[in-house]
Amino acid sequence: MQLPATVEKGEIQWAINASGAGGDGKNTSASTDPNFEAAIRYGVADNFDIGLKLNFLGAQIGAKYQLLRGNFDLSLGLEAGYQWVRTGGMDDPSSHVLSFQLPVYMEYHINPFVGISFGPKFLGIYVPKTDERTEIWGSSAFYTGLMLGLPLRLAPGITLLPEVNVYASIVDENKDVFKAVLWQAGASVIFTVP
Repeated sequence: MQLPATVEKGEIQWAINASGAGGDGKNTSASTDPNFEAAIRYGVADNFDIGLKLNFLGAQIGAKYQLLRGNFDLSLGLEAGYQWVRTGGMDDPSSHVLSFQLPVYMEYHINPFVGISFGPKFLGIYVPKTDERTEIWGSSAFYTGLMLGLPLRLAPGITLLPEVNVYASIVDENKDVFKAVLWQAGASVIFTVP
């Protein structure tokens, strides 16, 4: 959960997020417990920032480059992460998941206080082979998805961002194990520090 606009060069943006995520597939289901995250982004150069997100169940790093800025913002991102999830329908009730994501972030600014953020995301996941008992280990899958958010600028440098992400599988290498719809919903409070 982040704003489509990159952080200005030399500025720091930090956020506190609360979210939930899950998915249902043909042979298994997965979910994370309600999750709280802390995130920080730093403006490395004009239209380019980097970020780190930490939570109780994992971490994620990423970079973002902004192509358009104004009444309509457009950015491209690249992210990689680790997450621990609970799974159902399997011998072992937990999985370690590695992921990478290619998001396209867009925001139309309705006025100086309210925007609509949206965009496609491409997600790849890999579950390392750590256990021989279940067919999901050592598997990978690719998903395409859509993000929809409502940035609400409460005060200068403070934004509330409720957001929903939904993904559908497009490639599944392991006999429909990952044929699924994945979702994430949450809210973030974002603070920008000059």
